[in-house]
Amino acid sequence: MCWCNLACCYKALPLYTAVILFVEFILVIVRIAIFFSPSSQLVTNSQAVAGFILDWISSLAATLLGILVAVTILLILLAILAALCSSRNKVHSNNETSTSSTLKDLWRNKPLQRLIQLNCNCPCYIARPKARFIARLVFLLVCFIFRIIAIALYASAGSNTNGSSLAVVCAISLACLAIIFLIDLYHYCVWWHYRPQCDTRCSLLSKKHKRYIPYHLIGVNRTMRLGDKPCPDGFQCRNRRLEHILIFHSEDFKPQERYSQVQQKNPGETLYIGFHRTNAEAAVSIAHSDFAISTNPQTTMLGQGVYFARSMAETEGKANSAGAYVCAEIQMGRVKDVSPGSNINALRGTRDWWATYDTVYYNHPNDSRDEFCVKSPDQILRWVMVVDAECDKKVQNYGLNTEFDDTKCGCI
Repeated sequence: MCWCNLACCYKALPLYTAVILFVEFILVIVRIAIFFSPSSQLVTNSQAVAGFILDWISSLAATLLGILVAVTILLILLAILAALCSSRNKVHSNNETSTSSTLKDLWRNKPLQRLIQLNCNCPCYIARPKARFIARLVFLLVCFIFRIIAIALYASAGSNTNGSSLAVVCAISLACLAIIFLIDLYHYCVWWHYRPQCDTRCSLLSKKHKRYIPYHLIGVNRTMRLGDKPCPDGFQCRNRRLEHILIFHSEDFKPQERYSQVQQKNPGETLYIGFHRTNAEAAVSIAHSDFAISTNPQTTMLGQGVYFARSMAETEGKANSAGAYVCAEIQMGRVKDVSPGSNINALRGTRDWWATYDTVYYNHPNDSRDEFCVKSPDQILRWVMVVDAECDKKVQNYGLNTEFDDTKCGCI
């Protein structure tokens, strides 16, 4: 996905869409001219009328853009008229300044842009880019189907009409829908298949790596508006999707019960969620390969293996480095429970327990500080990760953290 590293292209997506819609608007004008031409005889043809209605419905976005262009032209004409009627240069200058400011505000208004493009920017889509893409895909698919039906109706309108010409122009307009789909696809890739700035490798990601999550979706960086609030269920939430846990529960000190409690309620359950804190470079290495086993006796209190905390909030004091978080789904296997009263020092720096157990779980007196160690990276089934702002300037460069800033409530 190295082709996604073009901030200027991403920021210009609304402009690209506006240009395509303007081209489509011109094609709409051409189709209207052909349809209402006195020599076309299409107005009296029922098939052509049905096709024109479907064609117009599928071109609503281009029609809205045309209305905006008409409003802009009207404002310019009114400003010119006001300037001609004014006899004082000062007033003339004020009119020009006011009109220029009005036009800039009009074209830079994000909600208006999304209204014209029929591109809802509801806050619920911030953490759900796939849902946003699917909604846009359905909309474009409906437009495409309507336009294909319209082309068929135009073509069957009769040889004594200009239906074939109308069908050709309508077919050309399908290219506009295809380009808008590619723009939406690029938007989706930037969000869902996000790559932080520190990951400059063009090699394939590990099959276990499911997704990088931009840091602005986590915790206090969230908008806290409709659909983008923390999960109300708190640590009682049963949603085990890694993206959901990392995005909607990053501030929960324990988004899950202790593993022993999970076993009591669901005997035989061996899957558990773990949080790992590391630096950005190591996170990128993990994303492209896998976790590495810790062997340093100074840092392996539970023995050699890969270490995880029970909660994201408590990885801060345990980790030896900072810059990135990993949320992983882990196959716990055979678990050895230990507590402060156990002889934990006998485990430090060793792998003696590997022969009998797959995981050592430490029940801390403060249950939010539980941690565990797995003996093999093979037990780590999948993960998602987030890189801190200090190591990832891409969010700001692309404007991902401001894209929804002026969305006050729900859809536009």
